[in-house]
Amino acid sequence: LVTLMTSLLRKGGFQVFAAFDAASGFMIAQKQLPDLILLDVQMPAGGGVGVWQRLSASAHTQGIPVVYVTATHTPGFADEVAAQGAAGYIQKPLDPETFVETVKSFFKRATGQMDAVQE
Repeated sequence: LVTLMTSLLRKGGFQVFAAFDAASGFMIAQKQLPDLILLDVQMPAGGGVGVWQRLSASAHTQGIPVVYVTATHTPGFADEVAAQGAAGYIQKPLDPETFVETVKSFFKRATGQMDAVQE
């Protein structure tokens, strides 16, 4: 999934820093300070929610918008995400036809940079 998302986003004009587990994801975010973070809720070694908690507690990364990528289909999940302060979520399985546009939408909304991503 990480490889697919990375490929699609790079083709869509994004600079991507990819991580395959929670620990490396946190370290990459601390070092690179990206404009937006996509976190898989079920990523290895701590999960996306754990990474988000660490990111939101860090002065360096607490302002970076986070979008969860999840297979969770439980009622109230959208409310949970909003309560945690995340920018939103993307439902698995990903649709390669709409994924990049969905991420662009989150990016634009979360950062206020409506023209930052070239169409």
